[in-house]
Amino acid sequence: MSNKITFAVLGVSETNSIFLAKQIAKTNPVLLFDHDAIVLNTVYSQILSEYSNVNAEMMICPTNASWEADVIILSNAAASDSNLTEKIRKVATGKIVIFLENKKNTNTSGNSAEKWQDLFPYSKVVQSFESADESNDSFFLNGNDKQAVKTILTLLTSIGLKADIL
Repeated sequence: MSNKITFAVLGVSETNSIFLAKQIAKTNPVLLFDHDAIVLNTVYSQILSEYSNVNAEMMICPTNASWEADVIILSNAAASDSNLTEKIRKVATGKIVIFLENKKNTNTSGNSAEKWQDLFPYSKVVQSFESADESNDSFFLNGNDKQAVKTILTLLTSIGLKADIL
C-alpha cells in the first residue's frame, strides 16, 4: 500500500485491540483512545518502546481521533459504549468502521452486522472476528461493502496477520 492510512483504535484496553494497534503502528499512523488514561498511556508507551519510527498518538477524545482517521477500529468495549458510538457517528461518514468481535460474540454475527450498519448508515462497516484458535493474529472479515472488506483484508495481510473473508 503506497499511501499511509491513518487508523483510530478506540478502546485499547482489550487484548485484540492492543495487538492490532501495535501491528498497524509498524507501518501506518495510529491514533489511540481509551477512557482509561492509565491504560492508554501504558499502551502508547509500549508501542513507542517496542517499535522505532512509529507514528502513534494518544487522543483524549474519540470524536477527534475518528475525525482525523481514515479507518476507525472499535474494540468490543468501545462498540458497546452507546455514548461513544453516538459521538463518532457523524465523523465516521464515508469511512471504514471496523468492529472487533471477540470469540464469545461470534454466534450473533448476523444480527450484529445489521445493527452496526444501521448505527453507521453512511460508513463502510466491517466486522472482524477472531479465529477460534488461541493466536491473536488470525481474523475473519465480514461486511456489506466488498471493497472495504478487501481493503482491510489487504491491510491485515500486508502487516503479517492472517485474514480471510467469511
